[in-house]
Amino acid sequence: MSKEQKLQGTVDPPSEKIVLEFKSKNETSETSSETTAIQQIEDVSVEGFSNDLQWTVEEERKVVHKIDFYLFSFLLLTSFVLNLDRTNIANAISDNLAGDLGFGITGINTGTLVYSFVFTVMALGTNAIVKKVGPHIWIPVLMSAWANFQGFIAVRTLIAITEGGFVPASLVYLNRWYKTNELATRLVLFWGVQSLASAFSGLISFGIFRLSGVAGLPGWKWLFIIDGIFTQIVGFVAFFYLPVNACRTAGLIRGKGWFTTRESEIAVTRIIRDDTYKKEQYDVLHWEDVKQSLFDSKMWTHLIITFSGLMPNTPIGTYFPTLIRGFGFPVTTSNLLTVPACFIGLFFSILVAKSAERHGNYSLHALFGCFWSMAGFLALEFLPDDSGRWTFYGVVLFVSSFPVWHGMQIAWMSSNLAPIGKRTIALGAVVGAANLCGVPGSQIYQASDSPRFKTGNWINFGLTTLAAALFIFQYFRYSITNKRRARVWSSMTTEERKIYSETTKHKGSDRLDFKFTL
Repeated sequence: MSKEQKLQGTVDPPSEKIVLEFKSKNETSETSSETTAIQQIEDVSVEGFSNDLQWTVEEERKVVHKIDFYLFSFLLLTSFVLNLDRTNIANAISDNLAGDLGFGITGINTGTLVYSFVFTVMALGTNAIVKKVGPHIWIPVLMSAWANFQGFIAVRTLIAITEGGFVPASLVYLNRWYKTNELATRLVLFWGVQSLASAFSGLISFGIFRLSGVAGLPGWKWLFIIDGIFTQIVGFVAFFYLPVNACRTAGLIRGKGWFTTRESEIAVTRIIRDDTYKKEQYDVLHWEDVKQSLFDSKMWTHLIITFSGLMPNTPIGTYFPTLIRGFGFPVTTSNLLTVPACFIGLFFSILVAKSAERHGNYSLHALFGCFWSMAGFLALEFLPDDSGRWTFYGVVLFVSSFPVWHGMQIAWMSSNLAPIGKRTIALGAVVGAANLCGVPGSQIYQASDSPRFKTGNWINFGLTTLAAALFIFQYFRYSITNKRRARVWSSMTTEERKIYSETTKHKGSDRLDFKFTL
């Protein structure tokens, strides 16, 4: 924004949110200044919130930069560690983990199924705990518990129990620090760094597998041991690093604190002015929140999108190194060749998310990733059997490099579900759906269908097509609802609007004056 522009905050009645309008000096009055307009919000008891606070665009930018540097970067590290422990199973499988333990593809699929189911149960229930004890405590507790490496099914169950709550807790935590229009790219990075963890796991496995035989252990056991030690270190640090809120960043390894008193107030106040429902962010969950969530068909549509659209990730992610190895590459090379997919996918994911934040229309941007995957699965189906191994690798690389829309879709869903209790439950549910899809997803690639898995890839194509259709459906549903509500709202007198606000039984996103983000 140029110096000739000023930021003026106004209230958009249909959505009850701050709308940022950029105007030049010639368009603003002589009394305007480069500060936010004051929006009076009643009944706010959140530490650090100030109804009378004003700040400049530059001050807010500085606060966001500090949040990114001190908080978000550390959360990216925790997310990296999470996925390092989750994805090393794919590398271990390529190093004959199943053979060493005496089972085959069916056993691997069973372990994936158990993991996905238990992970989902934990994801659904964990946010009630988060609201009670706080994500700054719950995240390091879970991290310190998930580093296990003995017994396949038992360990997959234990890891799922402790990992299952991590992502929902992190999403609740990020919602307390970032505005709606700041979340999409950061959530893409949050999941994108997990792709980097997959790449890193492939890289280190290339070297660690060469330890096979040292101390009488196979290479895959050394991979689990080294990853587990790294997790314990980061989890221990997290206990002392993650603050409860922007007003309490001083202490221990955080030093004198990240913000001045004014900056901490800006950090808190800007979030509530952006979305007034976030004044309830520290309230505990109630049964009424659960009922609102269960009967919200919009939330269920987002969950079905997640469940169907991410299901193909399970077979592709689990068997990516194994597929490459099946084309005639050595096991160490197979793991190394998985690395480029992570970087390609992350690059395009960030590109698409930034475009969505700049231009809007999250669902239409998500379609790009769906169409990418659909094209890749068709290529896997129709590639001739006599194609060279590098041709096969190129197609599998393309499929695995699709722009991930999951984080962007969560940001879209989060902005369209209110009050905060419903949103909190939805954040747990969407993570649960993303992992529950691993239950049927673990059965898509069968031993009888190997090595090309043609039946499985047709299933993957159909699931991705369904997700694309639902993205389009949800977009038009929100768009039509906005137009209908705006038409009704504009036809009401000021007195009628006041009566509606005081008497309606509708809450949050079910209210007539709530406007959905497209």
